[in-house]
Amino acid sequence: MNGLLTIYRKKDTPPSILAELLNKGLKTLSHRGSDACTSFTFNSGMLPAGPSDGTAARTVAGSCSAAKDASPVASGNGRLLFFDGRLINKSELCRELSLEAERVTDAEIVLQLIGREGSRCFRRLKGAWALIWLDAGNKTIYGARDRFGCKPLYFCHSGGQFALASESRTLYTLFDDVRSINRRTVIDYLLWGNIGRQDQYFFRDIYSLEPSHFVKYATESGELTVERYYSLPCNRSREPYSRDAGEAYPEKLNRLLTDSVRGNMQLFDGPLAIGVSGGTDSSSLLCAAKRVDPRRDLVAYTTTDSYDGGEACWAEKMVRHTGVEWVKVVCTAKDIVEHLPEANRVHNIPLYNASSITQYRMMEEIKKHGQAVFIDGQGGDEMLGGYPDYFPLFLQSLRKNGEWGRWWRELSLAGNAGLTKKDLLLRRLKLWAKAHYYHPEKLAQRKRKFQYESLMPRERALYFQQSSPLPELKKEVLNDALFESYTLFLGNILRWGEHSAASYGIECMMPLSNDPDLAEFVFSIPSSYKIHDGWNKYLQRKSMAGMVPDEICWRRQKMGFYIPEQNWLNEMGLALFDTIQKLHDPEECINKKYLLENRNRLYTPANLLFQQFAFRCYSYLLWRNGLY
Repeated sequence: MNGLLTIYRKKDTPPSILAELLNKGLKTLSHRGSDACTSFTFNSGMLPAGPSDGTAARTVAGSCSAAKDASPVASGNGRLLFFDGRLINKSELCRELSLEAERVTDAEIVLQLIGREGSRCFRRLKGAWALIWLDAGNKTIYGARDRFGCKPLYFCHSGGQFALASESRTLYTLFDDVRSINRRTVIDYLLWGNIGRQDQYFFRDIYSLEPSHFVKYATESGELTVERYYSLPCNRSREPYSRDAGEAYPEKLNRLLTDSVRGNMQLFDGPLAIGVSGGTDSSSLLCAAKRVDPRRDLVAYTTTDSYDGGEACWAEKMVRHTGVEWVKVVCTAKDIVEHLPEANRVHNIPLYNASSITQYRMMEEIKKHGQAVFIDGQGGDEMLGGYPDYFPLFLQSLRKNGEWGRWWRELSLAGNAGLTKKDLLLRRLKLWAKAHYYHPEKLAQRKRKFQYESLMPRERALYFQQSSPLPELKKEVLNDALFESYTLFLGNILRWGEHSAASYGIECMMPLSNDPDLAEFVFSIPSSYKIHDGWNKYLQRKSMAGMVPDEICWRRQKMGFYIPEQNWLNEMGLALFDTIQKLHDPEECINKKYLLENRNRLYTPANLLFQQFAFRCYSYLLWRNGLY
């Protein structure tokens, strides 16, 4: 894991100023690779500046904070590359380039590909990666990010400067002119908790490079462009379910999922940590890892609590089944209060609920136990259909396809997905009401009245006058919703685990999110196979049958990443409101007078939505007052 940073200044800048900026920026990235630091300074021709340049102005500076074994820098033929990540298809690329895999680094392989194909080579790179490429010949700076957003990369372009960095905190720490807070994002976060649908929009002039994209900055003209280099193919057909295909798809899925786990495991030596909740995704990865390398030291980590233990009872079944070492990480309301300021700083944005604190605590324990690599199961729900909201769309597509017999059968068996007919009806009615009756402000006034009143009138009025920056994809079949989740929202979800792991110098590997072969196969399968006989994630359950114990594989209860949120919020009330009262709100988005006057009436266990809103106010003010 490496921390990347490159700064371009259009105006002549003394070397000492650039060096100071680089050093300050690298301090914000030191957790990503504190063992070594590589810095380069360039003259106005984008050539490395040597001693003979004397006091000549340097206009471009690039640097990389790197781990000892990462070898993140490669150069040659007027090109310099900073690379963060691992290629799971390294052997394949080395054969093509006639290179010995043991003698070259990932960065050197990518640089050779760039020399042959330019930016077209980005779609050839499989794995989790981000890069910065300086091209002296074209006087151009490039930044690129992997297909599904496992590795982060941010950029800013204001005044006479352009910069790329692995974390947004680096950019807003270095440059005063990119610190303007986006009030629309603040209101969106506070009112709806929509942080999973967006990544870094809290600052108007700092942008997250989206997955499957690269940014290109021409230093002479000042022209900046962002281009997509890859689009995930998606089968949007209404092909009905076939028993023969229904048997063949799971078999290939098992093989590809196991290959992805194998490819990720082979990138690292030593023991591996793996998060185990007792759900389908983490259980599949643990069993696949055990099958790939039975002798490899695997350590399972499970978050638990002091109330009911969460999902520890299910995780214990998996630990006994595989015989791996098990570490339980207890998280309490006190831990949240204690760790939230630092966790907000690490994530560069305010946490919207306590689940990221539990992830953060897990990484802390992994670091204490000496593991340097963590295997995460994110991406399975988005790719294979794990969320309850997918079920109504699936039923709708069956109805539109005229498959009334199967529609009734799936509706009758929805209990296998932990849903009742009443649940499905209510979900369908809510979706209809949002689409045809409630506009956003009316929905807020009706369904989130007290949260709505707890925002300053001017800011909420401006918020509802603006349209959402997110594209609205038309969803007619289940694959449409899965495609939206996997390509538009997944990268924003992955950042929580990645940033938590990076804060402790841990590499976070995501086999369900960093392997294009696996993703392309799953999205080539028609929607009708993703849910079957009432089972969500049917393909994965079927593919893992015989590897994962039946009681886990065919478990009806879907809890996601379970946290005892209600209990924690009940305990935190006093500390939460004391902090809200004391902290300044520079953008004046929160109506603190209304919030504090009504706290005893509204902050109750019967009003969970308001408790969650108050937590977001608390988290936001801690983050906002802790900047820079």
